Amino acid sequence: MTEDALYYYRRAERELAMARQAVVPEASKAHYTLAGHYLDRVYGGPQGDRTLPALSLPPIQA
Repeated sequence: MTEDALYYYRRAERELAMARQAVVPEASKAHYTLAGHYLDRVYGGPQGDRTLPALSLPPIQA
């Protein structure tokens, strides 16, 4: 795992935690969106490091 991949993975974890703690739905959505972008940097694209474990995301509550 590269240092960059580890950084993005940890940032995604933090954004997911903040999304779950957010009180305002728009804030929660923004954090989930940012987490998705960070995870794209880890898993997606031709330079994605696919050695990281998959995350188990909680269901999004409406």
